[in-house]
Amino acid sequence: MNAKFETFFVKALYEAKIEELVNTYREKHFSVKKHVQMGEVEFDVVVKQGEKNIAFEIMVLPISKSELSEIDKYHKKAKALGYDFRLITIAKPKKSTIEIAWLEKALLKYFAVHPIDTGSTQYQDIETAIQSISITGSQARVCLDGNLSVMDHSGHNSEMLPFQGKLSLNLSEHKIKDADLKVDNHYWYDRASQQA
Repeated sequence: MNAKFETFFVKALYEAKIEELVNTYREKHFSVKKHVQMGEVEFDVVVKQGEKNIAFEIMVLPISKSELSEIDKYHKKAKALGYDFRLITIAKPKKSTIEIAWLEKALLKYFAVHPIDTGSTQYQDIETAIQSISITGSQARVCLDGNLSVMDHSGHNSEMLPFQGKLSLNLSEHKIKDADLKVDNHYWYDRASQQA
């Protein structure tokens, strides 16, 4: 496997590909082993049947230049041991994005009316990432996370405070009806106590 798993979903794809190889070759009466260490190299799957030996490595696309040299190392190791080498690639699923054009402006207004406990009400900017949305007519329930830029007490520096939560939206009026937001402002207080 070429990289740390970015998501549980990518890890699940990787594990599913391993199981698919295991099942395919067992049905063909190969002996099959997973995660086989051979010197400094660990192959994801190794299969054997008589004189036929195959070592598999599974990687997530896109493959970087450094990973290409790793593939070459795997290939040379397999060849030195008398194995055929097979590289199996997994295409990382494209993440679809959901955007509501007016939402960030509405959230800034919401925070102005419902200030968070930072001792400051100067909100500079906001970034959001919608994780899910459920729409019924002109109403929507949104789960999101994001970062809120808040000006510090000096008025010269801003900090990004992460937040997450749920919103009830009126889509036709471009309004936030209700919000349950949790802002992580512990860093703000840690920094303020250090400066005091």
